[in-house]
Amino acid sequence: MRNAYDKGSALPGRGLSRAAVATCVLGLTLTGALCGGVRMLESRRAEAEFAQRAGVRVAAVTRAFAEAVDAARAASLLFRASHRITRDEFDAFALPLVANHGYLKAIVFQRFVSAAERPAFEAERRVFWPDFHIRERAPGGAATLVRAGERPRYLVNDYVAPILGNAIVFGTDAWAYPALRRVSQNAIDAGEPVASPLVTLLQGGGGRRGILITVPVYRGSERPADVLARRAAVVGHVEVVIDVALLVGGTLHAVRLLDDAAVALSLLGPDTAGQMVTAYRHGSVPGPGGWASRLRGDKPLRHSESFEIAGSNWQVVIDEQPRAFGRHTAELVALALGLVLSVTAATLVQQRVARTRRIEALVRQRTAALERATGSLRVYERAMASSANPILLVDAGAPGYPIGYANPACERTFGYPPHELGGQPLALLVGADSDQPAVHGLCASLRQQREEHALVTLHARDGAELITDVYIAPVRRADGKVSHFVVTVYDVTTAKRYEAELARHAHYDTLTGLANRALLTDRIERAIAAAPASSAAPADRAPVWVVLLDVDHFKLINDTLGRRAGDDVLRLLATRIRRTLRPLDTAARVGGDDFVLVLCDCGDERQVATRIQQVRDVVAEPLQLGEQQVVFGCSAGVAAWPADGADADTLVKHAEIAMYRAKSDGRNAVQFYAPHMNAQAFDRLALESALRHALHEQQFTLHFQPQVDLATCRVVGTEALIRWRHPQLGTIEPERFIGLAEETGLIVPIGAWVLQTACRQNRHWQRGGLGPLRIAVNLSARQFAEPDLMAGVERVLRETGLPPGSLEIELTESMMMGDIESAIHTMHCFKRMGVTLSIDDFGTGYSSLQYLKRLPVDVLKIDRSFVQDMLASADGAALVDAIISLAHGLRMHVIAEGVETIEQLDFLRGAGCDQVQGHVYSRPQTVERIEALLRAGHIEPHASAA
Repeated sequence: MRNAYDKGSALPGRGLSRAAVATCVLGLTLTGALCGGVRMLESRRAEAEFAQRAGVRVAAVTRAFAEAVDAARAASLLFRASHRITRDEFDAFALPLVANHGYLKAIVFQRFVSAAERPAFEAERRVFWPDFHIRERAPGGAATLVRAGERPRYLVNDYVAPILGNAIVFGTDAWAYPALRRVSQNAIDAGEPVASPLVTLLQGGGGRRGILITVPVYRGSERPADVLARRAAVVGHVEVVIDVALLVGGTLHAVRLLDDAAVALSLLGPDTAGQMVTAYRHGSVPGPGGWASRLRGDKPLRHSESFEIAGSNWQVVIDEQPRAFGRHTAELVALALGLVLSVTAATLVQQRVARTRRIEALVRQRTAALERATGSLRVYERAMASSANPILLVDAGAPGYPIGYANPACERTFGYPPHELGGQPLALLVGADSDQPAVHGLCASLRQQREEHALVTLHARDGAELITDVYIAPVRRADGKVSHFVVTVYDVTTAKRYEAELARHAHYDTLTGLANRALLTDRIERAIAAAPASSAAPADRAPVWVVLLDVDHFKLINDTLGRRAGDDVLRLLATRIRRTLRPLDTAARVGGDDFVLVLCDCGDERQVATRIQQVRDVVAEPLQLGEQQVVFGCSAGVAAWPADGADADTLVKHAEIAMYRAKSDGRNAVQFYAPHMNAQAFDRLALESALRHALHEQQFTLHFQPQVDLATCRVVGTEALIRWRHPQLGTIEPERFIGLAEETGLIVPIGAWVLQTACRQNRHWQRGGLGPLRIAVNLSARQFAEPDLMAGVERVLRETGLPPGSLEIELTESMMMGDIESAIHTMHCFKRMGVTLSIDDFGTGYSSLQYLKRLPVDVLKIDRSFVQDMLASADGAALVDAIISLAHGLRMHVIAEGVETIEQLDFLRGAGCDQVQGHVYSRPQTVERIEALLRAGHIEPHASAA
């Protein structure tokens, strides 16, 4: 009877019911309407977001141009405030503006010069700018310049800030270029800033395009009322030179508006013919989409907006190609969801028709039982559901300890919804990692039905490992038997990983991943303990080799390419070194560009040298840093256990001493430690320590050597020479400590002391009635590179009261050739200050006549090596004659150093040398002895220099 009933009740459920069909049709209709609405909303949202993105970019571009116009107005206000603005005042005002606006190539003051004024104007500028003449662009508007032709009027770039990088525009006639002449005339007539069309900038060799914003400068503090008055009162222009690509690109890049590759931006401006041309473009303009784009209804988005720059019309065009399916995600989701829901709903309706009666009967039977059972459990379930930590209720009697309940926190922690965990064995959370000792302990507690706590690695649904504290507690019935276990899980993954990261940072270098100094000590000690031995005596055990590698001239990378490039180089070198070593060896980074290697299984120095050469070879392989290829050498020092030390610190110290010996012998070499090196290192350390205290203890003193004019035999100046009077070591000559001072950077405070003391002493002699003596002071390369050098010299002259013309600063050729343009700029600053400049040891460095004619030098000093050789060979004499003739031809004085004999003195006098200094007149003397010579005035040479 029951089977017959079941078969009869199943018949009405066969076939597709009308309710299911109606449900499916309704669902598909609603899905279509929903997709259409979502498409429309998504399209509007995308257009609104594009309009917002485009508006931000347009606002950034227009604001940058407005700031440039404001900079031009600000510069013009300087000339309204005062009509006699000097070049230094203009530089002081303009240079901060240029520094604050990176897109400004230059700020220029253009002065009208008539044809009658031209000769005097050019002659006046040649005083500080040799070979100056008014120039104009070559025919066709190219970026090459030629001498300006004869015209009634010129508009000359007179003040240019900064001059570095803009020297080409100095003295250029803007009136000769028709496009710029029209802009200048319009600015004069309007009395307001006027922007030029796009022109090829002279800066950068003609490869850059930009615009010039011109503001007229009139006589008087107010703008004339009408056009004729303005034309009559104009004296020049203030002009701001803008690199358009740098302005737009730099502005947008600074606010990260160029990061979106789907957005293309074009800036259009007028050229000299009045046509709108592209001045800047970033990204590619999206093309027409394919059939898939047309099917999706995608079309490129475009926003065009015009704006005005100082009377010139410009246009910004922004295009964006919609991302494939980026705007249709919601629509596709709605479509998929609608289809799934429609089919699911139809299926559920179909099933419900067949199962409704059976379910209703089953519900009636179990409702009463469920209400009784859930009443008491509801409070406990809410409590466990509110817990922030996973709580599981495990059946104690079933095999595998299946999970009977899981609170919502299990899904947050493990990724399993509570209903999926129901019925699953407890081992599901352990995964394949079931061999953990802690897991065995927990399993034993389950078998023994007791409480337990352990630190266990569990696995989430996505495979992620979780480090957890697991607590197991039995749940007993009224009769005392255990029916369930409560398992509480605390996720401590973050805390444990943080502890592991701290432990790693304590033992490994964060930049290169190599061992750090702490782990290096441990590895050396382990290598010593594990060294194979043929007997118990340390001398019979296999040596452990500690190698300290220092990358030669690595500081140049940080100084030229930046510290980020330096870090990249260190990482690449560390990878190469690690790849070269064997598994038993260790590589560590102990700071800067210093690496330490611990090499095992090398029986003698020859094997170690071979291994080190392998490392040096991979270090020497070329490295590509952007467009720059660099090659490094390295110096290595080697110390061996047990011969050179019994512990890690001693071995590293001795390897470092050997490395410094390799560097002092010419770099890019390998040195094995020897005991005598330690003594030399201690001597150097002691000398460096004493040098650091010498200034504070006032152990330095100055000696002075007179400079004698050969025509009058009178002392015209002295050279200040430093001496070190050490209380224990006695007098230390400069040759012994100057190099160390350069290396440690102490030369900067020592040089400042020499300059201060020499200027004060020379001023004291002048006030004592000894005449306008000149004092010569040597500058080191480190001092010459200091950014506050000029301020320091000005402060010394101000504090001592010494006239600038009484100070002669001696520079060597090598310190100027490193960055000749910067050196020339610094020397021009000295000349504007009024200080005398001389080139010391001329001819022994990197002399270049091309640069020599540009250097604002007053004196050439012939090196003593040429003086000593001029009487011994005809070539030496010819060379001295040539130097003197060259110097006089460049309007420089000549001083010969190291003159020791009457014969040398007579030769130099006959060759036309101006002044000499050397033992033939006087050795370097103390203040007291040299003052007696100065008071005598006239000085006679000695018959012998002995």
